[in-house]
Amino acid sequence: MPKRLPSRGELLDPMKLSELIAEPEARRIVGDSSVSVNGLSYDSRRVHAGDAFFSTARDERQERANIQQAMERGARAVVVRRWADDEARPAATVIETPSPRRLMGLAASRWFNAPSRRLDLIGITGTSGKTTTTYLLASIFEAAGLSCGIIGTIGTFIDGRKLYSGLTTPESLDFEASLAAMQRAGVRAVAAEISSIGLEERRVEQLSFRACVFTNLGRDHLDYHLTQEDYFAAKLRLFTELLPRSAHPEPVAIVRGDDSYGARVLKMVNGRKLSFGMADTLDVHPARFEIGMNGICATIVAPGRRFEIRSPLLGEINLLNILGASAVSVALGIESDAVVAGVRRCPGAPGRLEAVEAPAGVRVLVDYAHKPDALEAVLNTLRHLRPRRLICVFGCGGDRDRGKRPMMGEIAGRLADVPILTSDNPRTEPPLTIIAEVEVGLTATALLRIDEDAARFSRGYVVEADRRAAIALALRIAAPGDIVLIAGKGHEDYQLIGTQRLDFDDRVVVQELVGRSQHTRPI
Repeated sequence: MPKRLPSRGELLDPMKLSELIAEPEARRIVGDSSVSVNGLSYDSRRVHAGDAFFSTARDERQERANIQQAMERGARAVVVRRWADDEARPAATVIETPSPRRLMGLAASRWFNAPSRRLDLIGITGTSGKTTTTYLLASIFEAAGLSCGIIGTIGTFIDGRKLYSGLTTPESLDFEASLAAMQRAGVRAVAAEISSIGLEERRVEQLSFRACVFTNLGRDHLDYHLTQEDYFAAKLRLFTELLPRSAHPEPVAIVRGDDSYGARVLKMVNGRKLSFGMADTLDVHPARFEIGMNGICATIVAPGRRFEIRSPLLGEINLLNILGASAVSVALGIESDAVVAGVRRCPGAPGRLEAVEAPAGVRVLVDYAHKPDALEAVLNTLRHLRPRRLICVFGCGGDRDRGKRPMMGEIAGRLADVPILTSDNPRTEPPLTIIAEVEVGLTATALLRIDEDAARFSRGYVVEADRRAAIALALRIAAPGDIVLIAGKGHEDYQLIGTQRLDFDDRVVVQELVGRSQHTRPI
């Protein structure tokens, strides 16, 4: 359930249902379409008397239960996929439509008077880099004197104040409500993560984007999209369908041109576009760069510009994120001085190569990398920093794409010196079943399974199903000059085991373990 921002739109003045949903947009209306509506909701538990309720449940039985609850709580209208003629005449007006989510987007846009038309809304999509790019953009805009909101995986923020946490790309009602709140607060620009599932479910269909960014495409969400091409097609809609119909003049596509899927996007986009990446043939690229343990220094070349940046962020993956944010800034006319200052000030996003307290001489980083491409990119980044040893704690989530499990194992076995295979969010799957499927990839690299004592001195992988114990093991075997990467959960402060949501934050666990170790160290 979304936190903080209520899943209902509230307005002082009611609106007629017919003003929110025109008859041609519905398949059928049962009842009076001229009734006044006091609010909008998609959560039947939060319906208030006089609301219009949009049923988004996929399960038919759950949908019926939600509709019943919404009516019992006083819903004045319900929007459903199907209403049987033989059912008793409802107490509320019923709107039948093949896609309640699509109508919710239309109604939400009208209810809040389409705030995206009066904001510079920047949509960022891709498999990796979305969250960090939003934080970089917010820092750059603020350096330019423009207040910027953030919508994404970590939450929805205005000036550091969280409005909402839940879906990476919120339901259309929550999205529009957030944009309206930002507009009232004087926000000028919004950097928003746009997920493939959010696009597929039409959560952003009514938004007007000032710019859209494509960071890259790797394997992810194949339990939802089924094929990589389906996944790409969902992302592509942002550039070929939604961006061109924006109400903003000359909306711009910002695309990583040295990604194979990004190159396809560039070919298919009509209208204004700007490419970025490492190759000097792209519009925004580094003329030179240095990457080390203290961050990034680079000279960035853009159309009509050349400027020097310094960043505390680590690795080429973050240089790419900086290039993408710089390209957006150039396209929107932000001065180079603000780009430089914003990049310098940005510490990155929580849980993205985030440094946490560590034993003396050891670097401990927590990262959200939970998919093959992200894990490979992060491990390559850290490998290029030339640590004495690279120790990686990682796992795979349960009830999700099983095909990526051996891939993740192979990547960790190839790039880490000591992979420690553990649980991520096992959900309803047995943790050892998940681990066994990941271990297939580890053994394919010819890496040997070793015990804790051997892990102190040699290369090989260790299996420890308990995540806290796995982190403790990594800290015990680490020596000065080593880097410890704890991958998969990043900013998350919970672990999903069975049907339970348990408190668990990798960063907090490290702090507790390091603090305890220091406290108990013999004098």
